[in-house]
Amino acid sequence: MKRLLLLSLIIPIIAQGKEVFTNEQGLKIEYVKPSVSCFYDKEAYEGYLNTCLMLPNYETCAQTKYENYICSDQNMIKQLETKAKEAG
Repeated sequence: MKRLLLLSLIIPIIAQGKEVFTNEQGLKIEYVKPSVSCFYDKEAYEGYLNTCLMLPNYETCAQTKYENYICSDQNMIKQLETKAKEAG
């Protein structure tokens, strides 16, 4: 039973992939894809990530901004979902 519990704790860590974002200045930032409460759009998240780079916890800042500005706006979520369907 302990092994099953340990495995269930490890799998989410393994599943989190690293992403690489290069901003306009050519700075490469490696981050973990965030777990957000709504549709995830990489381009929108990286935009918030870029605005938070001066802070020590830039990933937390970007995720919080994404939740506040994207996930709280149903129209924005629909726009991002439509954009993703058209692209893919």
